[in-house]
Amino acid sequence: MGLIIKNKRHYLTRLPIWLSIIVFVGFSPTLIGIFGAWVFKLKTGQPCHGGGCEWLTFSWLTIITLPIAGLLLLLFLIIILIDSINLSRNK
Repeated sequence: MGLIIKNKRHYLTRLPIWLSIIVFVGFSPTLIGIFGAWVFKLKTGQPCHGGGCEWLTFSWLTIITLPIAGLLLLLFLIIILIDSINLSRNK
């Protein structure tokens, strides 16, 4: 019995959803910073840059979240590989 992939239909449903969540978590500080800088520019009319706006400093947190997302992705792919091998053996 697999942990994530229990039948072939899960390749189309669970695999893309979890891959996109892991990638989103890895790049979320950058996305939050870009969105905040955009809102700051709409609100004040001044462009946001690293010296005058704190929103673009969120991108530095990607240094922490990207390796964590990489480890999660590696762990996820190992689990998927083990589940795929077990699924092919059971047939």
